[in-house]
This record gives sequence, structure tokens and C-alpha cells, in this order.
Amino acid sequence: MKKLACLAALSLAFSAAQAGPIQLDLTSGTFANNNGSAVVDTYTEDGFRLRTVRAGDHFDPNFLGDIGIHNGFQNADNVSWVIDFFGASFNLVNINIAAYVDGATSITVTGSNGVTQVLSGLGTLAIAGMGDVTSVVFNIDQDGGTQGFGFSEINVDTTPVQQVPVPGTLALLGLGLSALGISRRRAGK
Repeated sequence: MKKLACLAALSLAFSAAQAGPIQLDLTSGTFANNNGSAVVDTYTEDGFRLRTVRAGDHFDPNFLGDIGIHNGFQNADNVSWVIDFFGASFNLVNINIAAYVDGATSITVTGSNGVTQVLSGLGTLAIAGMGDVTSVVFNIDQDGGTQGFGFSEINVDTTPVQQVPVPGTLALLGLGLSALGISRRRAGK
């Protein structure tokens, strides 16, 4: 039983220090309607959440890629949405843009760290400077009228920007190794 507890502590310490890239395929998650409108305005997958900034803007499954977003007719401008990890930090690596519609030609991404980048073009586009953020806001760069955008994949990384173990992880690792050593010493007697 003690050996099992030691191995569990080591496993917990290792998993706490290791996280990794996640590919959000934008098809296997859950759509929800949190604003009570007639449209979908939230999507969650693998612990990440995409949500619109204001009521009326919404996501459409399988529109212009795996997920499309547009403002509809009630909101005349500035379609925005946010990706977050429910308060935990992450790195936004890239996004696969499937299409633009209604004159939209680019999007601006702004991280919670204040970094801003304009993305234009189609396909998988790398995103720079969005490391160790708690949220990223996307905004369609077009003034006036209905605006639309579709995307097929988002890649994020939950590995800390600096690969320095936190003190709690080191303590768990030390506890597991010392308990394993004590149990081996006792077994040898």
C-alpha cells in the first residue's frame, strides 16, 4: 500500500509539471446558449471555452468551417469573441482560418498580456506573443454591416512558458522519492 502511495505521489508530481499541446478540433465539444437568444454563443472543448462578447453575436456549427461566427443583423459592427481556459493560463499557438464572408478580410487577436496581432489570409496561421495568457479576444476587422468568419482548428498549449517546477511539485517529488527510499530500506532488512 505504501509503495502504491509513493508511486501515486510521483505520478502526480510528474503530471503537474507536464502539460502539453491541445488541438481543439471545434467539432467534439459542446455548444450552449448562455445569453438566452435564439443562437449559440458558447462552445467548450477540452477545458477551453469560446464565448461571444455580446448578445446577438453567435457561433454557427459547420458554417464557414467547423465553426463560423457572425454578428447577425441586430449588431451592426465589431464582432468579437474570447477564448479562455476558465482562468488558467495557456499559450495560443495557431488558428486555422477556413473563410471570411461579407467583406471581412482579417481578424485582430489581443491577449490578456496586452499583445495584439492582426491575422489575414487562410489556412493555419501562427500566433505570436500569446504565451502565458488567461484569455484572448478575437475581433473581425471590418466596419459596418454583417460580418462573418469561419475557422476549423485552434491549437493551444497548457505547458507553462517557463519550464520551472513550482515548489509544490518539487515537494511532491521529494516526498515520493523519500517514501520510496524508506520503503526499500525497510524491505532490505
